[in-house]
Amino acid sequence: MSASESAVPYPLRAAGIAGILAIVLQIVAIAALDGVPSPYSPADLAAWHGGLTAHADAAVVSAWTFTVGLVLLAVFALAWPELPGVRRPGLARLGARLFAFGALLDAAGTPAVAAVARFLPATDPANGPAARALLALTLELDATFNGLLGAGLLCVAVASGPALPTWLRVLGAVAGLASLPVALQAEDARFAALLAVSGPLWLVWCGAVAVRMVRGR
Repeated sequence: MSASESAVPYPLRAAGIAGILAIVLQIVAIAALDGVPSPYSPADLAAWHGGLTAHADAAVVSAWTFTVGLVLLAVFALAWPELPGVRRPGLARLGARLFAFGALLDAAGTPAVAAVARFLPATDPANGPAARALLALTLELDATFNGLLGAGLLCVAVASGPALPTWLRVLGAVAGLASLPVALQAEDARFAALLAVSGPLWLVWCGAVAVRMVRGR
């Protein structure tokens, strides 16, 4: 075995560890928003603002765990085309880059939630317009991430071939299709509600792929 061949598993394992950490951070970030009404939904930006003020410390934790987790997701995604056995590497690279770009865009917006919670308390009515504008920006970037995530997962599901077992390819396609309409979450709260379905699907898919990477499969 050549030196290059023996080195192949190590970047994949590192990317898999990044993926597992990213998923844990995403779950922590979601849990920290418990009690905050209408997070990442256009249903009621004022209520979201008020909830962030009422749970300011948890909101800051959520914002930064989202941010770090999303950056780690991008690192994880960029390794997907290196999985042994990928049938269409060009399409896999496109899918991975779409996913990673969306994650980095989202990561650029999530700190705004911490800024709102810390510096624009809802107890001062004058803060309302600025807070809602920042939350709307965060929401738009999150919607973009979900659209790019969906497209990226569909590309990878089609491109992976024997690199992933059939059930993971099917799950990736289903998660991608479920995520595409969430790209409209900033326009209509009904699309934001679909996160309850699409989120667990893509988190499970990423977790399964990350574990396979770490195990060197």
